[in-house]
Amino acid sequence: MTAEPEPAPNRELPLPAGERIEALDVLRGIALFGIFIMNMPGFTHSLFTPPSPPEGGVDGWIIVLRELLFAGKFNLMFGLLFGVGFSLQLGRLEAARPGGGATWVYARRLAVLLAIGLVHAVLLWNGDVLVVYAVLGFALLALRRVPDRVLLVLIVLCLLYPAVSDALRTKLLSFETETVAAFEYQDFEASNDAAFGHGSFADAALETARVFAWGYSSPLGLFSYAAFYVQMSTGILFGAVVGRRRWVERLPALRAPMHRAQLGALGLALCGGALWFAFGGPASEADGGTIAASLARTVGRAALMAFYALSILRLLEHPVAVRLLRPFSFAGRMPLTNYLLQTLMASFIFYGWGLGYWGHATPRLEVSLAVGLFVVVQLPLSAWWLSRFKYGPVEYVWRRLTYGRLST
Repeated sequence: MTAEPEPAPNRELPLPAGERIEALDVLRGIALFGIFIMNMPGFTHSLFTPPSPPEGGVDGWIIVLRELLFAGKFNLMFGLLFGVGFSLQLGRLEAARPGGGATWVYARRLAVLLAIGLVHAVLLWNGDVLVVYAVLGFALLALRRVPDRVLLVLIVLCLLYPAVSDALRTKLLSFETETVAAFEYQDFEASNDAAFGHGSFADAALETARVFAWGYSSPLGLFSYAAFYVQMSTGILFGAVVGRRRWVERLPALRAPMHRAQLGALGLALCGGALWFAFGGPASEADGGTIAASLARTVGRAALMAFYALSILRLLEHPVAVRLLRPFSFAGRMPLTNYLLQTLMASFIFYGWGLGYWGHATPRLEVSLAVGLFVVVQLPLSAWWLSRFKYGPVEYVWRRLTYGRLST
């Protein structure tokens, strides 16, 4: 990309770098970090391989701590930030076009995101979340005029959904469906090992497309995707409420409420985690205990995510913390580029078309790689890139296709 002359001021363009809210960029960067830690196992072995139970020692503790501290929390945080960004961006577009048209501009933005997500999900990695965000973004457009109380009711329903779906699983999925799925899982595990572990780039892409098609066409695949869509909806809907109420812009005036909310979120997270283990945790069976465990786990995850976000925002009140966390803001300013880069780095290390370490990673190696690649590669690379350009490379393409001419 070469530098172009600055365009005339245009409020339809995305928010200029100088007007960004740095706290949101820091949160977004930290969310990317947590997501990478949780996604790394999906690159090291088949997603259809049952997770190994903790066996004690360092790896056993890593599995437990990864589940307790990371699983579901950072996807929710990223979803919350997506919802906040939706409210801020759509509000800005509506102010720029009071006569109408803002909805179509934002719909174009979501359509481009959906296209990028489909390429990623169909050809590169079947753990993609971009398609989910784009689809839920269209849902937010449909809900943009409903009052906050409707969104809050939807959030409550999303939190209840996992427990209800667990209770109704045997009614929604027949024994025959579960039996067929068990054989399909075995087939996918073997074909994943062959294509991802030993195949060429083309073999891996074809296998990724095959898994994607199964996920959106089979009963069990749709059941699993429904749970994931609902989980992401929780964070996105809450983020939309936060954005509507302009809490982010009023952070200095909300210090006391933030402190109370932080303590409340921590207490709820601890209670949820304790109840989840009390009712059986990961080993619970499909009975009444599982329903209670599922509800405790879902609420506990959301509460811990809120505690993380509030804690980071309160840390950013201190100059030392601002300096330490600023590198995350650079990663958070180009989240789409960094998310796709994580796929490329991890698949190169583990897939057969790359270094071929598929099936050989321990939990400690998975976490170490995620931390090392993010800190050593992505943080400095993001800072270097943004010292030369205003947008990340994929963000530039996304915004160019959405808004037209941009400055670099």
